[in-house]
Amino acid sequence: MRKYIENIIIGAGISGLTIARLLEEKKIPYLIFDSRSNIGGKLETIKHGEYDLDVGFQIIIEDYPAFKIFPEIKNIKIKRFESGFIINKNKNFYKILNPIKNPIGFLKNSSFPDFSIKDKLLLIVLFLKNEKSKNLNVVKYLTNLGFSKKFINDFFKSFFQGVFLDKNLQIPLEYFLFIYKLFAKSNVGIPIGGINSLATLLSNKLNKNKIELNNKIIKINENSIIDSKKNEISFRRLFCTDPSLESLMDDDINVQIFKDIQYKKTFNYYLVVNINNISENIIYLFPDSNIISSLYFSKKNGDNYLVSISSLNCDNYNDIKNEFISYFKNVNSLELIQSFNIKKALPYIDKFYKFKNKSYIKYTNKIYFSGDFLSTPSINGSIESADNLIEDLEL
Repeated sequence: MRKYIENIIIGAGISGLTIARLLEEKKIPYLIFDSRSNIGGKLETIKHGEYDLDVGFQIIIEDYPAFKIFPEIKNIKIKRFESGFIINKNKNFYKILNPIKNPIGFLKNSSFPDFSIKDKLLLIVLFLKNEKSKNLNVVKYLTNLGFSKKFINDFFKSFFQGVFLDKNLQIPLEYFLFIYKLFAKSNVGIPIGGINSLATLLSNKLNKNKIELNNKIIKINENSIIDSKKNEISFRRLFCTDPSLESLMDDDINVQIFKDIQYKKTFNYYLVVNINNISENIIYLFPDSNIISSLYFSKKNGDNYLVSISSLNCDNYNDIKNEFISYFKNVNSLELIQSFNIKKALPYIDKFYKFKNKSYIKYTNKIYFSGDFLSTPSINGSIESADNLIEDLEL
């Protein structure tokens, strides 16, 4: 069966939902297709008994600039992290306060031995920097600014590897400073009910009949698509929110822009732990570990906590468990309830970072690509890319 839809959106992730919301506000017709059974794309939360488990450690930074587009995001109930972190070094734990929100407490009370007064003061200097270069190496920049090698390793690499999924911080300097400043000044946390709450919120103002789930697109032609039900649907505009969709394109229009795009992976383990005398809702860092990158505790009842453990490269739970127990001697019991191997957690962005300062691609006269892979690999980037695209179309 052949039909016509003015605007087709492939993908019900944050970029796809943002495009739909902006079209909805303009009363312009559209239809979203997604092969999955749920909206949200990478912002996925699964239910495991009483627990809402995010697929991968994902946070909301409340001061993301793109959130201004959707004021209702402020209504999401967030379990906020304490502003700072706890770092493990030489088998000891040290609590470090946020230098921007609590500069006096940071200078006086942060007792970590490898953090010199100079390093601490330079954190405030860094906050005031406004470098726009995309090509400067982050570690080299921090070194030239005067940070010690130990501080770069134990703080910058240790903390931000969990954000960028890259222990060597091979990312554009401009993006690094953007995220550093947001963490310094903003509230950060996890939505109660899971990260997918954000996708649900964005979809609340959409007509549910305009979201077609469990329907995979199998072919993209110059003027039409073919879905898994063998329907051919013509369009005026097609919005693609995943670079892999390029592989479905007819040879006449496929220019293979995304053929070499690669992704960073991560592993995420959820444990229920009975433990006492522990700090919850603050990120723990392990700069000397090649197994555990970071973790946090969320109290459930009594001395029972849900623990989320992140690793860049460890797919062996026994290794995770043994290292966890070596750090926390006061564990009474623990149980693995879920683990995730996220193979496409974040895209590498060296080639497509803020693509041509637009963060989207006009692929043909009718086909557009939008998403964090063309902006910054974040929720903010997903929204920003979609917003720039719809704004430039001047619908």
